[in-house]
Amino acid sequence: MNYRITKGLDLKIAGAAEDNPLPLMPSAHVYVRPSDFRWLTPKLLVQQGDVMQVGTPLFCDKKDERVVFVSPVEGRVEEVVRGEKRVIEAITITCEKDAATEKTVDFEEPLDAESTRKLLLTYGLWPCLRQRPFSVIPSPEAQPKALFIPCFDSHPLAPDFNILLRGKEDQFLYGLKMLQRAAGDVPTHLCVREGAENQLFEKAENVQKHYFSGPHPVGNVGTHIHLIAPLDKDETVWYADPQDIARIGEFFLHHRLCFQKMAALTGSAVKRAGSFSTIYGADLSSLLVDNLTQENVRIISGNVLRGNALKQYLTLGFYDRQITVIPEGGKREILGWLLPGLKKWSLSRTFLAWLTPKRIYEVNTSLHGGRRAVMMTDVYDKVFPFDLMPLQLLKACEIKDIEQMEALGIYEVDSEDFALCELVCPSKKDWQRIVEEALFEL
Repeated sequence: MNYRITKGLDLKIAGAAEDNPLPLMPSAHVYVRPSDFRWLTPKLLVQQGDVMQVGTPLFCDKKDERVVFVSPVEGRVEEVVRGEKRVIEAITITCEKDAATEKTVDFEEPLDAESTRKLLLTYGLWPCLRQRPFSVIPSPEAQPKALFIPCFDSHPLAPDFNILLRGKEDQFLYGLKMLQRAAGDVPTHLCVREGAENQLFEKAENVQKHYFSGPHPVGNVGTHIHLIAPLDKDETVWYADPQDIARIGEFFLHHRLCFQKMAALTGSAVKRAGSFSTIYGADLSSLLVDNLTQENVRIISGNVLRGNALKQYLTLGFYDRQITVIPEGGKREILGWLLPGLKKWSLSRTFLAWLTPKRIYEVNTSLHGGRRAVMMTDVYDKVFPFDLMPLQLLKACEIKDIEQMEALGIYEVDSEDFALCELVCPSKKDWQRIVEEALFEL
């Protein structure tokens, strides 16, 4: 089936990754962060000095100890880093240059959903799955109403899945088959971009293929769910990243447990953008050595719309597939509002840059305005493709009016669906944080 959205925005910014590999030095440390998993309360299973193998459990979900998170490398636990109130911020693992990054596992081929789920849980692959609503790891007993596979990413500077999955085609197809087995007898929706190179995804069997076109957020799984199978209060759907599906396929097809993935280095503040192969949690500092255009930059795990700024550990988040580096803003311009702004992006025609619609912009982290009370405006409707009322829903989220949120469709959305609303907001509100906090109250 074909879907075309007209409400949205493609942010054209500099720093796209070319199809060229970047060298990455072996990492002497690996940092596994529980904060990569939304609302997780970790229970520590290791101590400082413990020897790790690939697949050794590091911590589990305190609410359900069957959901474990394992070591991606062979090494030794150097430190358990704790923050305020002794919250576990990271588990630091020291590894040698020739340390193993994969492990051969012996098991019998699972024949039903229960045995498949048990293997995914035992070897730390269950976190590859997430559910809507809430974008959290699903319960092992959950029965979704559908399985969604978003096969393209429309975020700014997002890498192409054809590059990320190169050499992993068979693993992806087999992983999809096993994921369908784990989900049970539910429809599988494969969402691809219309007109793109979809040879790999066209080979998938026993799936419903949907073709999407239009501006961002056309690639968001929330958009796909809203258009194909909208959610009610007590319903859930599962979704997974194609690279995580390939990891599951590697496990079941070749009996190898490996947490390696491809990602992209992007952004206008890097001299050489491109793709690289890494292990989850590995230190990526060597990517930026002699590769920055200036000193004062912000390094983001993910994209500029919804990624997390990296301060202490330069690592790739578990669900992220790009590192974005852009200049820090904050510089004031003398009479900047009087200048024609030929190189300044604006949703409206505030600056004359709209006369060159194909211009690529170099963005920074400046807000270009101060935070203020919510303004009554229709600007959100221009970039929000859901059949909902975004302004009213956001106001209900800010005051945490649960009845009003439910009436306005809170279960159909997540924080990432409001990233563009945050970008164009005249009040400079942190809508993604506000929506996530509101979802936590449900």
